[in-house]
Amino acid sequence: MLLKRIKKTIEEHQLFQRGDQVLVGVSAGLDSITLLETLYLLRKDWDLKIFVSHYDHKIRKDSYKDALFVYQLCKERGLPFFCTAAPVSKYAKREGLSLEMAGRELRYSLWYSLAKKQDFQKIALAHHLDDLIEEVFLKLIRGTGKRGLAGIPIKREDLIVRPFLMVSRDDIRAFAKERGLSWREDPTNFDLRIPRNKIRHHLIPYLKKNFNPRIRETLKRNILLLSEEEEFIESQALESYQSLKSYWEEDLVLRVQELKKLSPVLRRRVYFLAFKDSGIPLFRITSKHLFAIDSLVTKQNKGPVYLPGKFLAYRGPGYLRLTRKLFTIPYFELEIPKEGTYSLPQGNIEVSIIPNENRPAQSSTNFQLSCKENIFPFLIRKRKPGDRVYFPGLGHKKLKKYLQEKKIPLYLRDRLLVIEKDNQIIGVWNVYIHPNYLIREDTKKVLLLQIFSQD
Repeated sequence: MLLKRIKKTIEEHQLFQRGDQVLVGVSAGLDSITLLETLYLLRKDWDLKIFVSHYDHKIRKDSYKDALFVYQLCKERGLPFFCTAAPVSKYAKREGLSLEMAGRELRYSLWYSLAKKQDFQKIALAHHLDDLIEEVFLKLIRGTGKRGLAGIPIKREDLIVRPFLMVSRDDIRAFAKERGLSWREDPTNFDLRIPRNKIRHHLIPYLKKNFNPRIRETLKRNILLLSEEEEFIESQALESYQSLKSYWEEDLVLRVQELKKLSPVLRRRVYFLAFKDSGIPLFRITSKHLFAIDSLVTKQNKGPVYLPGKFLAYRGPGYLRLTRKLFTIPYFELEIPKEGTYSLPQGNIEVSIIPNENRPAQSSTNFQLSCKENIFPFLIRKRKPGDRVYFPGLGHKKLKKYLQEKKIPLYLRDRLLVIEKDNQIIGVWNVYIHPNYLIREDTKKVLLLQIFSQD
């Protein structure tokens, strides 16, 4: 009986702890409706508190009927219900994703957010054995490493759990009919333009007929073996990752020398952990991204490496940094006649004069100069060809050469703000200060420039 098998799976893999608050993702389809029924029947065994989340992708005109169906079911069972609706097609178009990928990304983002806000200990999803096999084929066709071939994990980060992962779609359907359950069919499950549906309706039946009648069972055994190895490798990668990561401002940084000592296999796992912590959408990561990052670490590639979600990775002296994409900004000049707030391409800048003893700690969002009586007006601008900076005893040096010596990456240089007074550079944001404008012990007043994002 399916119920006994699911209970055994939960016990073997410790999917739930007594008293857990569990958010169940329910689409109104067969699999998730049956999962909700199963957990509802087993709730007393672990004293589970069940909550339901439905995501309306607004792809079909009548998709609201799915939400009403799930709402009615929850009302009958007395289960708290969260309903979220968003036009997934618009998000897919904006981000350059398939509908399937966009929907998955938005759903998981919602579930993680709900878990954090509502203190859910588990998020239960209805992936089953057929989903697992389809996922392995998809990743094999698109290109993946051994991590991808392990398929969908039965438990991820002790938050996502998949109690149905070792049972087939046929078993689920049989149990649903036995219980007299109702569900709604999603017509997109038969749309052969979707790669997953081609695998489900064409590839697997073909392999079953022409190569191995028990292909599902064979793949299940191999996937389980791979999954066990994956758990071990993942634990090793996590240990390495914790020892070599740090943060630079808001960005995650990995120490390159320690990274290079790891085997390529562990390095790639460390990258995945770093992607996750940085908020980079893992569903969009491919082997191409992993190998590009590895070339950056081993100096075969100068970079930067552009990553999904408007991120990039670049290498500095001794470190690999993951950050939001930095876009080139057009040349501009802004005259600052007095204290106040002004608009720049990077955000709003606040200009003020404060006592030296009141100045804040130096950071990437503020820049400080010793304040002369005639500091106003001055210019804030983007750097330009021919810029020079002054050093006592050496004279002037090209700003371009100075930035090279400071090992400022090329793609960061065009975002540096240059502060100019009377046709002379008196500061370059957090990189250079003219000797006449250095803050010393006897400095009484400080010119403070602070940038605030426009987001």
